[in-house]
Amino acid sequence: MPSNCPICDQPIPVTAAHCSVCGYPTALAIEGLRSVPAEEPAAAPVPDGASAVPRPRSPPGPASPEAELCAAISRDLRTKLDLVRQLGRGVPDVTSEMCQAALVEAEGRVSEALEILRGAQTRLEEQTVELLHRRLGAIQERLDVLQKTGVQFALRDDLQRVTELIEGGEREEAAARLVDLERRIAQFESDWKGLQGLLAQIESLRGEASELKIPLGEISSELEGIKDTLAEPGLTEDALDAVAQQAAQTLMLLHEAIPTSLEEELGRHEASLNRYPDDHEPSAVARRLHVEASRHLKKGRLSEAIASVRDLRRQIEILETEVDRTPTPPAPRAPAGTGAAETEAEMLDRLLKKARSLAARVRTLPADSDTARDAAIQIREATDLLRSRKLKEADLALTRLMRMLAYETPRS
Repeated sequence: MPSNCPICDQPIPVTAAHCSVCGYPTALAIEGLRSVPAEEPAAAPVPDGASAVPRPRSPPGPASPEAELCAAISRDLRTKLDLVRQLGRGVPDVTSEMCQAALVEAEGRVSEALEILRGAQTRLEEQTVELLHRRLGAIQERLDVLQKTGVQFALRDDLQRVTELIEGGEREEAAARLVDLERRIAQFESDWKGLQGLLAQIESLRGEASELKIPLGEISSELEGIKDTLAEPGLTEDALDAVAQQAAQTLMLLHEAIPTSLEEELGRHEASLNRYPDDHEPSAVARRLHVEASRHLKKGRLSEAIASVRDLRRQIEILETEVDRTPTPPAPRAPAGTGAAETEAEMLDRLLKKARSLAARVRTLPADSDTARDAAIQIREATDLLRSRKLKEADLALTRLMRMLAYETPRS
């Protein structure tokens, strides 16, 4: 048969060893039920015509002052336990003392139970204050770590307010504010870590672009503005969010400015390389680097594209130096045939044959490779240009594809 816990007044079944709320022993509660006086036997039958006179019950005796004080301290302890549990981890617990006091009080030793509860009350107060100060110290340490990484979060006034609440005995409000501070600093740390990643990408791309002397326009001033904002004391969550949005915008501007400059430069280098015959060995390395840079750029791999363009510049300089030393420059490539100028029909026929030959070469590549996919796209582009009778553009597209395929190994 279920009973109510004398500590927290919650129902406890017979099968449970302890109260699920406060841990009070179930057996003690059942024993308390047994101690209740048994029901009075039924009154003897009253003869007809006689009226039954109810037997008066004696009212229960008033609780002693010590028992009332025990009950008051128990209620206070339950309230404070609910308070500290919201702190989550490392909270003090006096449930065992409360159970012991209840057992002692049930045995009639009320004074001893009162002493146990007072000791539990003192210990809970001291450990709660110690816990609050310890958690405040942990937040302070996290703020110091953030400051060393270059940002000052505006929480120090809030920490001071929590300290004042603790010292003033308003521990319930102090605990609630402390939990909120821990949530805020955890979110700030997460957002700051993400912003640091954005800034690292911006700095890396900016440095690589500066090495190539790529004009960045207002991007440099945007980055300086971000640094100035982060250097300000007392940064709030809203300010950090605004900085993160500004950083994302700056990174987007970099991803727009760098590819545009690289495409223009690759176009100039392609024109320079077209002066050499396809079998010109000194220009082979430069052609391969041009293909690599173009591929990285199409895939959005800006760091790799910048590195390839940097190497390509060096190769172009080497080629130009060799040309200056050579008495006669390399002859430009002559069109197929007798050397006379091609008619449009002849050029179209030659480019169609070239496109079919390159398409056959593409089919020998691994089907799931990036090169095969890129080559298929370029074949379609060249075919569309041929249909539109844009023969020079189609010739350039097929030449790019031919150079790209020259460095690929067909599948076995």
